Amino acid sequence: MSDNHKEGKIWVSLGITKNLGNYESLRLDAGAEVRTDVVDNDIVWAQLWQKVDEQIEAKLSELDKE
Repeated sequence: MSDNHKEGKIWVSLGITKNLGNYESLRLDAGAEVRTDVVDNDIVWAQLWQKVDEQIEAKLSELDKE
């Protein structure tokens, strides 16, 4: 098996800090992990980044409604 085809997992994490004004801020972090046969699979990486980004955006939208 070549070095480009390692079995394992892909883990991504994304965080954002939102300024709430009046010297207050809110920090959101989200992460996810998947097991994959090929750790350098760009499609799996892109899907995982997209999912984590969607979760951050959904939570920001939810908090904006409060």
